Parts: sequence; structure tokens; C-alpha cells
Amino acid sequence: MAHHSHHHHHHAHQHKMTVGMWKECWNTPNVEFHNPQLNELFVKYHQRMLTRPGMRIFVPLCGKAVEMKWLVDHGYKVVGLEVAPVPCKAFFEENGIPYNVKEMKGIHGEKYESLDQKIVIYSCDFFLFTADICGEFDGIWDCGGLNSMDVEDREAYIHRIRTLMGKGCVNLTEFVNFDKSMVDITWSMTKEELQKAFGEGFIVEDLNEMKAPQRLKSQGCDTLKLFAITRT
Repeated sequence: MAHHSHHHHHHAHQHKMTVGMWKECWNTPNVEFHNPQLNELFVKYHQRMLTRPGMRIFVPLCGKAVEMKWLVDHGYKVVGLEVAPVPCKAFFEENGIPYNVKEMKGIHGEKYESLDQKIVIYSCDFFLFTADICGEFDGIWDCGGLNSMDVEDREAYIHRIRTLMGKGCVNLTEFVNFDKSMVDITWSMTKEELQKAFGEGFIVEDLNEMKAPQRLKSQGCDTLKLFAITRT
């Protein structure tokens, strides 16, 4: 995203993972962060989010997440958002889903939509994405979206997510906490901090915490936490 090009972390030691490096990883297709298997916590807890058939599920900063294909195959409608256009094309092409591309209205970006209209991925600036573009959602699967934000942008990110959650919407957010020796402590996120950021009208629960898998351990990740955030 254009407005993140300044580096706040010039004082970080060379061997430490910086936010810029982390983001770069997320925005490059086919990196360690793309998990070709369904996310373990998604498999275990998706029923907390999927309470009725045909719900519309939002997947922020989606890359080419395999959970999107699973959701479509199970009868849900999916809206993804990705900054980089490369993973958008890759998602449809690798899954053999026919699609077309249109310019977005109102903001700069492109809309990649399956011909059956069950899945659409917007390629645009997340901070310009509003409910006017596609309405509120019934559920959100956020695996790495919040994580990829600079600490000082988290509140703006959460505010934007809040405005996209319809009444009763359950937002499953997976958050990677880092090995304390690798990064600044402010990078972790607690249930209390999330509750404070979401505020009135939202309930935050701690669903699970697990050791990071090997592919993420090598990136300095320590534990994965899964939160359920419900709009009451």
C-alpha cells in the first residue's frame, strides 16, 4: 500500500524481522505464507462462523487462500480482498474457475469475479474498501490480515473491519505472535487489546492458541492464536 512506504524500523537490528519484510512476504505469491493445506484452526472452528447456509464471507488480504475455495464448494459466497493482482489471477487459474475482470467503481482497483458470481476478489487498497462497495458480511475469515498491519495502523484496520461486519457476524481472526527475541513486544496482540479496539457492540473470545508450525517458526513465529469476534 502506497502510504506504507516509509520505514519506521530503521533502528531494528539487521537479523530482526521488520514489518516491511513481513509484509513483503505476504504480498509475494507462493511464499512460505501460502499454505496449500486448509488452515488447521479454520478446519477446527469454521462452524463457529458458518451458522447457516449461503452466508457471505469476507476474507481480507486473502492472497490465494485455499479456504476461499472450500467455502465456495460448501455453498457459501466469498468476497476476498487483496492488494496485489497476482494472487487474484492465480487463485482463479489454479482452481480452474472461469472469471472476468472489471475496473472497480469509485475507487482505484480491479474486481475479479467468477462467472457464477459465487466468489469475487477485489484488488485495491484495503483502507478505501467500504460496505458501500459490497454490503456487510455474515462472517469473516481473517488469517494474516491484521497481522500484516504496522502496529500504528491496527486501529484503522480494525475500525474498517468493524464497519464491514453485519449484525451477528462472527469474525475468526488468526493472529501470529512472534518469538520475543525476534521482534518488538508490541507486535503481539491480546484478547483485551482486541476487545478495546473493537469496542462497544462486539464480543471477543479466545478460541485457541497453538505452537506455530515449522514453516512459520523459521520466520520467527512463536504461537498462533485464534479469536472469535462477534458483532452483537
